[in-house]
Amino acid sequence: MLSYEVADAISVGRLQLASESFEPPPAPVSLVHAGQGLLPLKLRAFLAFAAARLKAGLAASGLSRGDGVS
Repeated sequence: MLSYEVADAISVGRLQLASESFEPPPAPVSLVHAGQGLLPLKLRAFLAFAAARLKAGLAASGLSRGDGVS
């Protein structure tokens, strides 16, 4: 399973990591769009909202290891 899918269960002790040594390294998270020219205000607002939520969620779950969200 992906780390974000089990982060809550791990944090409260319902699950334990059994093979941490086999985990792949963390991958950066990117928000990508196929924009041309100026971004519409709605899209800029959504990207800012989504980036903030991703950063907060990763930091709260302990999954962010300083890699950042771009």
